[in-house]
Amino acid sequence: MKRLSGASLVSLVITFTLFCGAVSVFADTGADLRFAAFEGLQKQVETLLAKGADINSKSKDGETALMIASLMGHTKVVNILLSGRADVNARNSKGETALMAASFAGQADVVEILLSKGANVNDSDLKKETALMEAAFAGHSRIVKILIDNGAKINAADVKKETALIYAANSGQTAIVNTLIASGAEVNAKNCMGVTALIYASLRGHTETVNTLLSKGANISAKDSLGRTAVMLASVRGHDDTVDTLLAGGADLSIDDSLNKKKSTMTASLVCDGH
Repeated sequence: MKRLSGASLVSLVITFTLFCGAVSVFADTGADLRFAAFEGLQKQVETLLAKGADINSKSKDGETALMIASLMGHTKVVNILLSGRADVNARNSKGETALMAASFAGQADVVEILLSKGANVNDSDLKKETALMEAAFAGHSRIVKILIDNGAKINAADVKKETALIYAANSGQTAIVNTLIASGAEVNAKNCMGVTALIYASLRGHTETVNTLLSKGANISAKDSLGRTAVMLASVRGHDDTVDTLLAGGADLSIDDSLNKKKSTMTASLVCDGH
């Protein structure tokens, strides 16, 4: 699992704002609008729009003023832009939307505003990542609940067949794991390498998350495509508390992987080929 696409938005916006000040003499009104949105300059945004700035103009990477304001949590600017008919579902060059940006960044108030103005809760980017996946990985419990209440597909999967539950387990977001399962998440869903939420949580040493998954019916004996189980990977990584939890839950440490490698030398790479 990679760092979520929202991170690219953060780095892009930081780069943008540093660059913008250096070349303002060349900036068009669209660039000025995006900079004002980044800074949360409500009056400047209103002035630029009154002067005819293109509200949906994009940077070379496809970022709009609404995406930037949403990422930064400037609710007043977001409202101004939406009132001016900003495209709430516009995408950047990676297919990311304002809703995804706000969900990654933990901007719950902005998420509610965007959804009320028609943001598509189940839009996905070029890697099929959704706002729910972004929020689940980043640990934004309130946003996860908002998205679910607005119809987010719990078991949607990205290009690696990873669901929001797998994202949450990978980063040890136990409360979100509980919320997702209570909302219908498939606890034993596998990615394209056969990795489950339990295997990911065990690999990372998220003992509390492991305990929760086991209590919700996670298959303790599930194997990935190389025959590795949760307890094997936890053992390899030296997560003693996690290993103890898994053994107490009935894990069999004697099971060998399908490649017949010693557990002490097993690699823990869980990345799907071609992704």
